Amino acid sequence: MEEIIVRKFHLDGIPISIYELNNTLDKPVIYSFHGFNGYKDGDYFKREDALARLGFIVVGLDTILHGERRIPLYELKSDSEKMKDICHMIIESANDAKTLYEKYIKFMPRVKKDELYSIGVSMGGAISIYFSTIYPLKKAVSIVGSPSMVKFYEHKAKLLNWEKDFYYQSSIDYLKLHDPVINSHLIQSKLFLTGGINDDVIPIEFVEMLKDHKNVTTKIYNTGHMPNQQQFDDAYKFLLKED
Repeated sequence: MEEIIVRKFHLDGIPISIYELNNTLDKPVIYSFHGFNGYKDGDYFKREDALARLGFIVVGLDTILHGERRIPLYELKSDSEKMKDICHMIIESANDAKTLYEKYIKFMPRVKKDELYSIGVSMGGAISIYFSTIYPLKKAVSIVGSPSMVKFYEHKAKLLNWEKDFYYQSSIDYLKLHDPVINSHLIQSKLFLTGGINDDVIPIEFVEMLKDHKNVTTKIYNTGHMPNQQQFDDAYKFLLKED
């Protein structure tokens, strides 16, 4: 079995991890985005290793205020208060990924040019979906993520009893400009979205909001918010299938 090499460093101050097989073959890049309160190396079902063995160069980055980018003042907040910034984190992470790919990653050794993919879980899934609206990815996968940032934000506000104050309303107004459902015409790649029938974090009706889009395939599983191996196996088949 070929060795997987892992390199960890910073680009423009952003912590990066890269996984790839130790050979000289050129490979497509895939971003692997983590979930809320996660970090770039906190994978589910060893997905970074699995993707590397499928022939990808796998790039993970810490979302703002996560992993090595945490700051003490933010850590003092409750999870409810932290959640108020989740959609801003989604947008910023996708933009970070776009900038780092264009400035550095596509020029790295063994990288196949103009063949970029993405995958993510939960918040990371939402990043992957949004990424497809700002960059011409070849394919993107969301595992138990919400396509709509606006509906998710409104849902969390109701569950967590947020005040409908200036910050809330300004966030909603901002998210409407970027929401992949509201702006579905901006989706530039094939998408594979998974959801769980018993998911109490991302209701399946959110996952299915894009089911009629010509570029989107959705599949619902008998799970909660924690994904199962079948979701990843189906995602890997989607990524590898020749169109």
